[in-house]
Amino acid sequence: MAAGVPPPPLNSPSGSYYWLEWYTNLTNFLNGTNIPWSNINFTGSNLADLQTRLHNSLSSIQGGNASGDVHATGNAWHALARGYVTGAGVETGLPTGWSCTHSATGVYTITHNLGLVAPQLMAVATSNQIGAIANYIDNTTSSTSIVVHMSNTSGTSVDAAFTLLVWT
Repeated sequence: MAAGVPPPPLNSPSGSYYWLEWYTNLTNFLNGTNIPWSNINFTGSNLADLQTRLHNSLSSIQGGNASGDVHATGNAWHALARGYVTGAGVETGLPTGWSCTHSATGVYTITHNLGLVAPQLMAVATSNQIGAIANYIDNTTSSTSIVVHMSNTSGTSVDAAFTLLVWT
């Protein structure tokens, strides 16, 4: 018999407590319960075999050095944050401890605690308003902020809502 179920109690009378316990252990084993992890062989296993594969439940998936993606290293980008900012600079959905300051027309400073700049950090903003675009993002000068510049299609700065996505 496979590991996890003891041998049957041959010297005990049929219907005794020992036989009932053995049948219960055998049933649990055959139903997949009470199998110790140490008895499972994961050789040849693949994440694709899992029914549920949530990205946020995975660990140690950077695949390279801790400084993020540097050209030609083969490191992978990992989504870190997303959030929404209104034209007035009110943010929702950003990670805890992050904030937004609306400092000038079309200029929004997102303060974070990552301590990273490009190329270890990548940020993208997309306009949520017709006629407005995310003109450019500055994430190279400060390790604690990302500056989003919004404009109209002519390039004139305008206050506009946007969605921000950040990868490391």
